Amino acid sequence: MINILRFTRMDEIWRKLLSQTFLLILLIANMTFTEVSAQPTIVSILPESYTVPDVGLTFTLNISIQNVNNLYAWEITLYYPNDILNGTTITEGPFLKTGNQPTFFSIIEFNDTYDNTHGRLIAFCSRLKQDTPGVSGNGTLATITFKSKSTNGPKTLHLEDVKLLDPNLNEIPYTTADSEITVIPEHPTTLIPIIITTIIAIITKQRQKLISKTKSKTPTQK
Repeated sequence: MINILRFTRMDEIWRKLLSQTFLLILLIANMTFTEVSAQPTIVSILPESYTVPDVGLTFTLNISIQNVNNLYAWEITLYYPNDILNGTTITEGPFLKTGNQPTFFSIIEFNDTYDNTHGRLIAFCSRLKQDTPGVSGNGTLATITFKSKSTNGPKTLHLEDVKLLDPNLNEIPYTTADSEITVIPEHPTTLIPIIITTIIAIITKQRQKLISKTKSKTPTQK
């Protein structure tokens, strides 16, 4: 009888330990989820800094998103310096297409001469099926191609009036991160005369040294 009581008591203690362990695991999991969920959603231009090595070159920048939860649609407005850049194209990124879902993508405005200093780009994208959940995580919303037109910088590409919506068309809070672009030739034309003058001076100096050595070795005639 005593052995049975002891076994019953140990069984109760074991069950309590298991229950407490399970509750502890749930608590830790909930704390981890809360910490991940608390990370802010960031819409950024990547790379955050870029140097174009010459005029007349094309290059691409990505509009990226991080830590978003349940994104169904987005709209961005981008201002870029039109004294050094021409906007060429914008294409939809793969983020909202996750799961091979159909999307609608539209370029609302792409204007190099929005004002005296900036071009402006406005684009919109949304999933099409109403019963489709949004996408969570990190990814690329769009890719933009520019062409450098003159040397200057660094100049800022600025995101403004960004809208992020969930499937119920509720706005998702976010922060933005801009990018800086510099256009500078690998060998600026203003340096060419200096380089040529320096090379000529070096050659002239070496020639004079060679002549002096030749004269010093020539025997004096009596």
